[in-house]
Amino acid sequence: MKYPLDRICVKSGVLCQSCQRKIESGLVGEDEVPVMKALIDLEDELKFLKKGEYVKSYRMSSQLVVMVRDGFEQEEISRLEEELSRRLDTRVKVIVETGEQKRLIERLLAPASLIGVNQVWLPGGIEVLNIRVSRRDRRIIERSKEEYEKLLSQLLGVEARIVFE
Repeated sequence: MKYPLDRICVKSGVLCQSCQRKIESGLVGEDEVPVMKALIDLEDELKFLKKGEYVKSYRMSSQLVVMVRDGFEQEEISRLEEELSRRLDTRVKVIVETGEQKRLIERLLAPASLIGVNQVWLPGGIEVLNIRVSRRDRRIIERSKEEYEKLLSQLLGVEARIVFE
């Protein structure tokens, strides 16, 4: 697996100047180092990790969202989520980064049902994405609705609102 930091720095916990600069500049978060270390440790056990690339991880109150790139199968993602959850002692959701906005949203909000995504233009040229979710899935998202909206806004580069229908 490819990582934004050097493998040796992540494994040892002592960062070189280049890796330290990446953390100081905000390119890589300091809380991402344990995630990368867990992934490196899992590479011997889970051979399919060698074909992918680590992108970024985001901490939410109830879970950790890990973004990866390149062709992973759904079974591989499920196995990786289980192993990372066990090693990091927190609930982990692994999302494969694709160019498709809707698939990213669906995967992040799963198991909630996504009805649709609407692009709304407000006065002043402000773009907002209304993410329509089934009303019966309100209990799944309600507690962390603001966190999901903040994370989606960060990932998609536009303001995102979750609306229950």
